[in-house]
Amino acid sequence: MSQAAASPPAANNRGLLWTLGFGGFLVNADNRAIAPMLAAIAIALHTTPSAAALLVTAYSIPYGVFQLGYGPLADRIGKVRTILVALCLFGVGTIGCAVVHTFASLMVLRFVTGMFAAGVIPTSLAEIGDRFPVSERPKAIAFFMSLSTSGQALGIVIGGIVAQFLSYRYLFMILGLAAFPALLTFLRQRTVEKQQQTAVPPPVLARYKVLLRRRFAWLIYALVLCEGLIFFGGFTFLGVYGVKELHLSYFVIGLLTATYSLGAFVGSRTISRALTRVGTGRMPIIGAAIMTCAFGIIWAWPAVIALTAGFVILGFGFSYCHSTLQTHATDLLPNARATAMSLFAFSLFLGSGLGPMFTGYIYAGLGMNWLLGVVTIGMFAFMLGCVSLVRPPKSLAEETPMAL
Repeated sequence: MSQAAASPPAANNRGLLWTLGFGGFLVNADNRAIAPMLAAIAIALHTTPSAAALLVTAYSIPYGVFQLGYGPLADRIGKVRTILVALCLFGVGTIGCAVVHTFASLMVLRFVTGMFAAGVIPTSLAEIGDRFPVSERPKAIAFFMSLSTSGQALGIVIGGIVAQFLSYRYLFMILGLAAFPALLTFLRQRTVEKQQQTAVPPPVLARYKVLLRRRFAWLIYALVLCEGLIFFGGFTFLGVYGVKELHLSYFVIGLLTATYSLGAFVGSRTISRALTRVGTGRMPIIGAAIMTCAFGIIWAWPAVIALTAGFVILGFGFSYCHSTLQTHATDLLPNARATAMSLFAFSLFLGSGLGPMFTGYIYAGLGMNWLLGVVTIGMFAFMLGCVSLVRPPKSLAEETPMAL
């Protein structure tokens, strides 16, 4: 059966897209909101701030590693079912974080929560690849990313407010309970998923073998790793830049960071029209060029207005670039999209994990001005790397002899 015939009605797709985006929002908010609450958690659980910072690591490591397991699982048992189970256990684990009273217990639950959160975003992107034809997919992915990345920005803001006026336990409880309304929508979507006729994917090792034989797959994964390395390496220190160089408060920095989501949302609403003019091959170049300009503005003009504009422009450019890279990734293995997306998410996570470490060394040794300069030049180099996408890739059948 063709994709068009198998796809559910457009209205059903839109409802699913909102639900997927909300799930991504919760996962990202849970990940980012803990940073401004670390001091409050340390006091409440009678530990040091440096020890409390291990809660971030306890969440991040399983979130990255388990990406590789959820893809093959989702291709085997169904993407909606995988998201349903992962989001349910994520909600239970997050509620558990609100009620435990020892640091060791919270560490264990953050590990468990990160393990289940890993099954939401890459599997959602694979589901979008199944539900939306390629002409509509970049817009759908950009909209999903605008909702999910809003969780990153707003999570920092909300986490700071909760830490200031309430207890960290309230935030964990709210995020955990909020997952369950989304589960009702996913339960209804399971019926649609069962009606779709899809081929049984080959064994896991065979899927990875096909992917790793493709030069274009290596290109996409290398580009997204570099994107995560450079973008998140610079983005992570923009808050430090605002505090140390512009003398802004943490609360104001949180609000400015939230403007990134505004840019991402605008990008999600305009990407379809842009794609009709420039095509998917050139869109990552444009997005990378926009991000280069954003970092360059912040580097060249040390002012609050420049930082604010930089956040908005970064959101806009990242939406254009990253959403198109994700669109390419959804077509790397059409009969096993979740497996392909799990490698994509792992590559992004690896880059975003290494990026702040490298820029941290630059900041410690040379200062903020050098850091911003290196990131701007690095983003320009990444833009040049995206030129390799202008030439249309070979089809899977042409590039690999193994049929799926």
